[in-house]
Amino acid sequence: MDYPKHLGEKIRTKVATSYLKHELRKLFPSISEPEIEGLIVNKNLAIPRDFWNGVHGVGMGFKLHIGFIYLNTAENISWSFETIDIKSINFGVDRDLTRMAGSRSVEKIVEYLRANPKTYDKYLEEFKMNWVEDKQRETDPIIICEKKDGLAIYEGNGRLEKLILDNREKTKGYVGRYTTSEKRPLNYWLPTSLIMDLLLFVYQAIEEDDQDLFESQIKVIRNMLRDSESGKKEFIERALSSKKEYREPILTALGI
Repeated sequence: MDYPKHLGEKIRTKVATSYLKHELRKLFPSISEPEIEGLIVNKNLAIPRDFWNGVHGVGMGFKLHIGFIYLNTAENISWSFETIDIKSINFGVDRDLTRMAGSRSVEKIVEYLRANPKTYDKYLEEFKMNWVEDKQRETDPIIICEKKDGLAIYEGNGRLEKLILDNREKTKGYVGRYTTSEKRPLNYWLPTSLIMDLLLFVYQAIEEDDQDLFESQIKVIRNMLRDSESGKKEFIERALSSKKEYREPILTALGI
């Protein structure tokens, strides 16, 4: 079984690479741009397995950015690089500015600041005091993804806030939009480490003859594999133990 072709689309790896560059420079300030590029395009990485597992490892291991790998690799999300009007997007999380304006909508936040110039001046002064200057990271593309209520920032909430306070109207970024009426990721990369972690509990259930634990974990794994072709491949070929006492009952329970 080959991996789904969409996992190798250049636009997806560009989104991921942009994300990795931004986060790695934050975590390791002394690392240079060429060094980051070298890590990302290292020929020793197996594509797509090691690349997408690595993206997940950085996102979750360092930043607890849950969900990015699923959005980035979902077959029903189409990605593009665009110049976008910031008033057409929303913040992805609450910040002091969103709480102050009572909305995550950039358009409503801008309206609020224009109607309250003294509040704007005070907030801008405080923001500048806390903003860490980094011209490279500051100009990194933001990452936006469609939600049920419109486009929202996934990565770049701080940069978006600075754009608003600088009275900018447009910015460049990667935008992900659903190609299906169902607004949830489908057929995405399922991290191999996640599958292996869950399987440890299944092995434990088999060893202890704990049928309740076994069935509960099998149910979770079945639901996970349902929406991921690559997850099924990783599960069978890499994550699942080759030991007969584990492998056979698990495959039988899953109907594989």
